[in-house]
Amino acid sequence: MVINTQEYGWSDVEIVMLGKKITGARGVKFKSAQEKELIHASGNEPVGIGRGNKTYEGELILLQSELEALTNAAGTGNDIMDIPAFNIVVSYAPKTGGVLSTYIIKFAEFTEVERAMNQGDKFAEITLPFVALGIEKA
Repeated sequence: MVINTQEYGWSDVEIVMLGKKITGARGVKFKSAQEKELIHASGNEPVGIGRGNKTYEGELILLQSELEALTNAAGTGNDIMDIPAFNIVVSYAPKTGGVLSTYIIKFAEFTEVERAMNQGDKFAEITLPFVALGIEKA
């Protein structure tokens, strides 16, 4: 039995969107969810599971300089939420070999942007929530 003692680290993550590798990324998370409900019939035990709508959402955490560069490059003025739907490609590519895993977040759009800075901060980190039309493993 072979045991892999290596895990993916932040240095193994590459994010590409709008044709640009995002070097000012500080974090990324994304998820898919589906409404599910137990179906009851005769008796008091469930007899099945009903499936409903799926949703896809996440967050991209960027340095403010990266956010400003993306906004300017997209030509949307001052509001990154005006950028038309785009794909976000997140790859986990271990530098030491290992298994490459790539996910494509399909037709994402940012839902809000909040900028903040506090006394003593050395940089600004901006969390950008997004919704998407799907997530697929490439």
